[in-house]
Amino acid sequence: MSFSDKFKQWQFSKSRLEAFSDAVFAIVITLLVLEIKVPEIEHPENTEEVLRALKGVSHVFFSWVVSFFFVALMWLHHHQIMHMATKSDYGVVWINTILLFFVTLIPFPTHLMGSYPSQPIMVALWGCTVGLTSLVLTWFYYYNTHNYLSHSFDKESVRKNVRMSILAGPLLYLLAAGLSFIDVNIAYAIYALVPVLYILPLDKEKLPGATKKGGNED
Repeated sequence: MSFSDKFKQWQFSKSRLEAFSDAVFAIVITLLVLEIKVPEIEHPENTEEVLRALKGVSHVFFSWVVSFFFVALMWLHHHQIMHMATKSDYGVVWINTILLFFVTLIPFPTHLMGSYPSQPIMVALWGCTVGLTSLVLTWFYYYNTHNYLSHSFDKESVRKNVRMSILAGPLLYLLAAGLSFIDVNIAYAIYALVPVLYILPLDKEKLPGATKKGGNED
């Protein structure tokens, strides 16, 4: 028996895992907004001064927006993956723990990127963090669907989407992190674009009564 197979011997409650993960996602997404500080305005009656102060925190606001939607999409796809799986084991638990480790780290690079928006290393750090987070989510996706995929999903279609998720998420974020040393605006554009690719879940359940090729019912 391989080392990885030993984790499958121990089952774990899906509902307990989801409840704990939901709580972590909720806390992280709340912590993100705390990084947006109200700017000090000496003469608030001066509209020009107010606009100038708000412009000064625009990068902080942008870093919050991309991080907020990134975490929201992580939660959405985490929920979808758990829905697709019939059960959980300790392998799922530990991959999920590693995923939450990176998710809880996100407020730190978010704050750095918002505070130093023109510094490539700060912009790249955000991309590396979310890129690794996306990579672990893909691992989580693969493990669950490879071992415990519900019969209401098409296995071949899911396998294809697992491969696509590696290209559409982790690699794009890591590419953007590298391009930030050429032009941070390119990185910002990619950071804003990637979440659009994940607005909808990758996998659809078969409709009741749907049949496989050859006419056999699922």
